[in-house]
Amino acid sequence: MDGVAVGSEREQVIRWMEDGRNILEIIVKLLNDADQLKVTADAAQKENDRLRYECDELRGQVNQLHADRERSKKERAEIAQWFSSVMSEAASRLLIERPPA
Repeated sequence: MDGVAVGSEREQVIRWMEDGRNILEIIVKLLNDADQLKVTADAAQKENDRLRYECDELRGQVNQLHADRERSKKERAEIAQWFSSVMSEAASRLLIERPPA
């Protein structure tokens, strides 16, 4: 082998080693970023689960409030009907016929 060929091969090996070191640094950074993203994703998943549970609880409360409202409306209508019939009966008992004029 002549000196020129050995020199260029040596330079190529040195470039590969430098490139390899740069690539390893990039890989380490990507792995660190992936770990950080996993931590962030896990935290977001926990928050999502908590909010989903809270939402389900609130839906249950809203459904209960709707049922209570409907029951109250029905009771109010029944009370109004009862009061109307009591007032009608009282009015009919108090009604006095007027003498013909």
